[in-house]
Amino acid sequence: MNNARYLRELDFARFHFYALTGIYEKIRERRGGAVQGASSVRYRRTIPIFHPYKIQTKLIWWDDKAIYLEQQFVTLTDGFVRAVAMSKQCITNCNVMEIMKTYPEAGKRPEMPEELKLWLDAIEVSSQKLRKDK
Repeated sequence: MNNARYLRELDFARFHFYALTGIYEKIRERRGGAVQGASSVRYRRTIPIFHPYKIQTKLIWWDDKAIYLEQQFVTLTDGFVRAVAMSKQCITNCNVMEIMKTYPEAGKRPEMPEELKLWLDAIEVSSQKLRKDK
């Protein structure tokens, strides 16, 4: 699989996650929307042609404006994580904290993973750099 294909598959898996959890429906009920604000993919090992794999999607954190997902490409033959992606899904026109209150299992927001914090810090540094150039 080439790198563009990974991103395409991640999109399909994200839409599947939205459908399974009903989160997109709750966003739309509030006249909101979702747009990908940032993503990062770490490619660990190629997925050989004709090798079956699955994508595991996990909500790792949220704030009032976005949800953060971790997605892993795992080959079924050996269980190896071939690639891992993090993404920031910006939720527009509604408050994510309010939406998450409708999920009993999300009653307590987990601690922000260190990897996510560092990634968000890097995004902020990049944003500041771009603002200074203007």
